[in-house]
Amino acid sequence: MLSFKKRSQGFTLIELLVVIAIIAILIALLLPAVQQAREAARRTQCKNNLKQIGLALHNYNDVYGVFPIGNNSSFPDGWGISFWVSLLPYMEQSGLYNQMTFSGQSPGYTGQGTGNTVNGPLVRGKSFAFLACPSSPLPVFKDTGAGIQTQISQYVGISGAVNDAVGGPFQNSSGTPDLPSDNCCSCVVQGVHARGGVLLPFKAVAFRDITDGTSNVMAVSEQSDFAKNAANVQVLITNNHGWMMGTAGVGSGEGTNQRRFNLTTIRYAPNAVKAVGGTGLQGVCNNDGANNGIFSPHTGGVQTVLCDGSARFISENIDLTTLKRVATRNDGQVVGEF
Repeated sequence: MLSFKKRSQGFTLIELLVVIAIIAILIALLLPAVQQAREAARRTQCKNNLKQIGLALHNYNDVYGVFPIGNNSSFPDGWGISFWVSLLPYMEQSGLYNQMTFSGQSPGYTGQGTGNTVNGPLVRGKSFAFLACPSSPLPVFKDTGAGIQTQISQYVGISGAVNDAVGGPFQNSSGTPDLPSDNCCSCVVQGVHARGGVLLPFKAVAFRDITDGTSNVMAVSEQSDFAKNAANVQVLITNNHGWMMGTAGVGSGEGTNQRRFNLTTIRYAPNAVKAVGGTGLQGVCNNDGANNGIFSPHTGGVQTVLCDGSARFISENIDLTTLKRVATRNDGQVVGEF
């Protein structure tokens, strides 16, 4: 009796191609969802960074009764420190802070050639997660002088807002006279430094000074993306000399018009510098624009921390007048929803 062996059957070429096509379609459908989930996680981490910064500001206030000075100078002519240095003990960096010196020519300058040899070596090549937005495409480090690589903060202190419609170009909405920037280092002319915010040069602001309410005034926001120039080319707009840099000591005092590193004055809408020709805006430049503003890679706006310690997402479509009021501590105006 003859027996026949049943032949096993495999997939045909057409069936394999169909399966591969289905897998490719599923991957194409799932990939955007995965990317969105990753961006949501990065955005949450960015928000947590700002909450941590807000908590540090409050802890500093608990000790000293005021928020830290936004940036200071080093007598008689050097570059002083930014508010970031003052917050180090409240960001789990007491060991680093205790090694620093705040005397000498330029304790806030991390490069070489300015007479300071202590603080620079302590921070060169060292990164801090709370200074970086996880979504940012920017490099973590930058040459901050003489080839020295130092971290650049992707968050910035808010020193107020420009109100060009009131009392001329140098009058902010809190009634405190603004100052023209010094137009140094190829910065676009007519930059304006305001002093109506909460992180100011040479001055510490207390809670009692925030008469508009701590939930209506922002303290720190993002500068965590590239800008664009008139040729639609990405350019780096940042606090050019690192997170420690404050302001200069030449003619030290609140009336000077030196550059104010790690601070910004609100003059334009969020993400304005990301638009084509954004770097052509007055007061916007790398080294160091008084009105670089706030901008981020997050779709639709930027994240900020308010003076009450809460982190908020601010739409890039916010009314500019409302944004300026949120940047000002005591203009007496009703902010409304934002």
